[in-house]
Amino acid sequence: MRLLCAYDPDVCAKVRRILVRAVSGYYESRARRQGKPRPRAGAVAWAQRFDSAVRLNLHFHVLWTDGVFAHDLGAGGVEFCEHGEVTDADVAKLVAAIRARVLRYLRRAGKLPAAGEEAVDDGAAGELLAELGAAAVQGRAALGERAGERDQRVGRGTRHEPFVKGPLCADVDGFSLHAAVRVEGRDRDRLKHLCRYAGRPAIAESRLSLLPDGRVAYSLKKRWKDGTTHVVMSPQVLMERLCALVPRPRRHLVTYHGVFAPAAGIRPRVVPQVAAADGRGAAQNVEADPGEAGCEAGRRMQARHVPHAPGKRRRGQRRYSWAELLRRVHLIDVLVRIGVSSSGPGPPGTHSASLPHLRTLVQPVTRARSRPLRARSQPTSRPPG
Repeated sequence: MRLLCAYDPDVCAKVRRILVRAVSGYYESRARRQGKPRPRAGAVAWAQRFDSAVRLNLHFHVLWTDGVFAHDLGAGGVEFCEHGEVTDADVAKLVAAIRARVLRYLRRAGKLPAAGEEAVDDGAAGELLAELGAAAVQGRAALGERAGERDQRVGRGTRHEPFVKGPLCADVDGFSLHAAVRVEGRDRDRLKHLCRYAGRPAIAESRLSLLPDGRVAYSLKKRWKDGTTHVVMSPQVLMERLCALVPRPRRHLVTYHGVFAPAAGIRPRVVPQVAAADGRGAAQNVEADPGEAGCEAGRRMQARHVPHAPGKRRRGQRRYSWAELLRRVHLIDVLVRIGVSSSGPGPPGTHSASLPHLRTLVQPVTRARSRPLRARSQPTSRPPG
């Protein structure tokens, strides 16, 4: 199942949609029974393709609003209705429903393999990628002299701790759901930490080390129940894992659902708004100050209006200009800093440029564009004979 979801992006998207709809439906049905009008839940989902041992282990981290947004048609306001306490029975019921829906979808789509059959069959073109993925799921080497062997573990067998299921956790035939993490709405620091955890990269470079014999050791963030502290593999196996962990191109790993979806009707009334700016960008609303420090410039950049703000339709413009891209990616506002100083560049970190220096860069391009185009001679037809 993990290999199928990791290898087929369509199956992964469908399973994620089933998960989000099941939990969102739980919140919305409870709100309807309480008489709330048109309740809508909201969620942000991350698809993670790895575990702490650099194995292919696709799972989802989803943040839900612990409640729903209720609204009446024609009314301007939206009311947030906080949900009551979630019980262990609710989590177990949700896991059973998600498992049944996922298996039903896989059977209808013909994706569920029978006993002894391969979970992925994509022909010769994807045979190597499927082989790498299958080995990465099991924590084995796919190629080389150690093909089929598991990764070596340091400290394995030194502990024998029994598995204890925590509160608000349920596991049914490999389908598990953990709902014990809850963050208060005003605790922005903890919410930021949780989002960074859900969107973290696959490998932490600080936990990767090279052994004297040439092998690679990767330290685990937490000691496993059997006492394992490190996973040791050859550099070739590490490259195999990295190839298996790379997602398919043009597929979103972070998705927004419910009231947070891009096309949600009440999204502008739920997502905090910022001051709207005209179509030429918000850089014109900020005074030019070439002597401003770099850190202050970064704070001003973050406080400005972004072109894709909720409720702001960008009419007649389907692509960002180069000035907007520089401002969004590198925090360099060329509309403010270029040409504001004729005596020389400003302090370090301001990204300002002097006019003489800019002229040396722009003049060759201007001369090239100002050259007249040579007209091609028209072909002349020769008389017959």
